[in-house]
Amino acid sequence: MKMLMLFAALCGLAMATPFDQAAYALQETAPMGLVDELTALGYTKLVGLIEMCVLDFTESASRIPHELFYSIDSALTHQTDASNLFLSRTGPFTIFAPNDDAIAVLTPDMMNNMTLLVNILKAHVIEGKVMTTMIRDNLMAGSLLKGVQIRINMNVGWQRTYIAANGAQIIMFDKEAKNGVIHGMNRVIYPIPMGSLVDAMKMIPGLSATMKLIEFAGIESALTGEGPFTIFAPCNNAWMKIPYANVTALMANKTALTELLTYHVAPGAWYSTVMRPGTVIPTLEGKNVLFNPMTPEHLRDVKPMPVYLYVNDAEVILADQSVANGVIWVLNDVITKPSYLPK
Repeated sequence: MKMLMLFAALCGLAMATPFDQAAYALQETAPMGLVDELTALGYTKLVGLIEMCVLDFTESASRIPHELFYSIDSALTHQTDASNLFLSRTGPFTIFAPNDDAIAVLTPDMMNNMTLLVNILKAHVIEGKVMTTMIRDNLMAGSLLKGVQIRINMNVGWQRTYIAANGAQIIMFDKEAKNGVIHGMNRVIYPIPMGSLVDAMKMIPGLSATMKLIEFAGIESALTGEGPFTIFAPCNNAWMKIPYANVTALMANKTALTELLTYHVAPGAWYSTVMRPGTVIPTLEGKNVLFNPMTPEHLRDVKPMPVYLYVNDAEVILADQSVANGVIWVLNDVITKPSYLPK
């Protein structure tokens, strides 16, 4: 009887204090600031970098005793020079957040270079709130790092849509925070996409042969244009596989050389992370190349996904390197023109 009376009293109390479902839902789902949301999502290494660089996206100004958040130099010296401002307290911001595995790839030298780390972090953030419903292929948005754009590419498939930011695949979408939105990625955007294709290739010693041929053919200026372009650039070793007499003959025939080189350049920004196997890519020369990832027979039992990338029959040794006006792929072979590809 006492138990029945206690139960009735509790029921009466519950009826006297009605359950506020809206308040409960708000308590459970109210977003936190970007840093707190990143922490809750498990992006602990990125949060560590943000804290190290004094890049705090929350609305708490406890780390920086000013109304706005500043770059590392300004924060450390407590200056308020407007030229150093790069984050406001309120936002909103969109952050393309590398996960812990991606951050772990950063070398000790990079981790000890505070200026570089600040620039890398800025290159992952844009002002404003960009949800995936707003994204279209080849969308460009200026990052917080002056002069650096984030290029977003997407490939809409039958079962899945692939989206990448400067070639880094987005694996988590639209996690909203109080002052912005988070998209999770499996790679750091690095090198920072600055300069043209030509600027970048001139700084890569292993592409010096391709660069000299481009200059000799007179197509250098075309590759410094707005683009975007994707260049499938044979490394020096690739040219050494071709008989010297053939290379000499090419240099004596600029028309043939130009045709060969422009067969290695495609209009548009092409990233392996958003392309399906078998994608046919049109080139500036007028014919197509085939994106052809494959897994060797002896690895197929243990490696179900493609582990080697090819363009036609040329092996890719480095893909998806973003620059301001396109993408660089480095090949270990010169691309040949197979007869089975559509014109």
